[in-house]
Amino acid sequence: MRYLYLALVAVVLGACQAENKADAPPAEPAAAPPVDMHTSQNSLDWAGTYEGLLACADCAGTHTRLTLEQDGRFEIVSRPLLRGAEPSTAEGRFDWEAGGSIIVLAGDEQQQRFAVGEGRLLRLDPGQAQPAWGRSEAILALSNPDWRGARQGLAEVMEDHRWTLVDAADAANQRLDVLFPDVERPFAFNFAASRLHVEGGCNGLRAASRVGADGMVEITGSMNTMMACEVPLMEADAALAALLTEPLETILVPGAQPRLVLLASAGDVLVLTGELTPEARFGAATTVFLEVDAQRVACDDSPRGDGLCLNVRELSFDDQGLPVGTPSEWRALGADIQGYQHQAGIRNVLRVKRFDPPAGPDMPQGPVYVLDLTVQSEVVSQ
Repeated sequence: MRYLYLALVAVVLGACQAENKADAPPAEPAAAPPVDMHTSQNSLDWAGTYEGLLACADCAGTHTRLTLEQDGRFEIVSRPLLRGAEPSTAEGRFDWEAGGSIIVLAGDEQQQRFAVGEGRLLRLDPGQAQPAWGRSEAILALSNPDWRGARQGLAEVMEDHRWTLVDAADAANQRLDVLFPDVERPFAFNFAASRLHVEGGCNGLRAASRVGADGMVEITGSMNTMMACEVPLMEADAALAALLTEPLETILVPGAQPRLVLLASAGDVLVLTGELTPEARFGAATTVFLEVDAQRVACDDSPRGDGLCLNVRELSFDDQGLPVGTPSEWRALGADIQGYQHQAGIRNVLRVKRFDPPAGPDMPQGPVYVLDLTVQSEVVSQ
């Protein structure tokens, strides 16, 4: 009887559970994940003018300027990096592909396609669906009318930047490897007060420079130091000096880091990237002479984060370069000296430009020091 009773209880409980399940409302389906409706077309301020250097199959590159209007019109101006080349212009309307991130220039013979990003465009290869934003040779950047500040002439822009040689090619579009013997010592051009100073390679080059109204830069009266170096460095000096013996046509590509293209009559192309000089960014400098001790000292505001700073004191010299007055007290310098490489055991006297940046969100706090000249060096025994 006991087993019969347990069986009856199990049947009753099973029937109740079945009835409860039948009475329970059906489970609602899981909510679908939200669909992101943001696209380049509807979430970016994409209208404007974009400019840059695009890769070219049979030339060193193409200077391209593409303007996109809010109503769907475009204008594209392209010019190969060849001396005396004429630009070509195309106009029309562009279409957005499905997904709202890629445009097609419908009025252009090549039907070029560009991915649209924040402040930039990426030219896509035929059939390419996914953007590869790391390809600098395919990028056009949105122009900022204030990128050069108040100085907008070609000569002034050249003077306001330090230009580093990043690429060079001959008339056959072959890279001029002779100009890049050491990745740690690229050629750097400094234009100032109608003078040109080129660093890198083996010997520094100094010359007079003039920018004509036609955009040609003429470099004359060049002089080199006469140091002997490794053969590749000296060959680089000779190759660059040969390229600078004739007037060069210029192309300026604007941007936060503008590019300057120099075109030779034989078809050689030099491409340089510019960075604002401290004078252009911070204003006029004060020249000071600093004696840098042979050893760093402990400090609280180490610029390198290792608890060590340069130990310096200020010196004074007269117009003949003779020391005058009494040196200041030694102090820990809570900043680096740009362009200076400290070596333990070597005492240096430096001529330094000190800048006092104006207050601003993009400005450093405190003075900025830039090496101008190493006046004296001395090995100090331990």
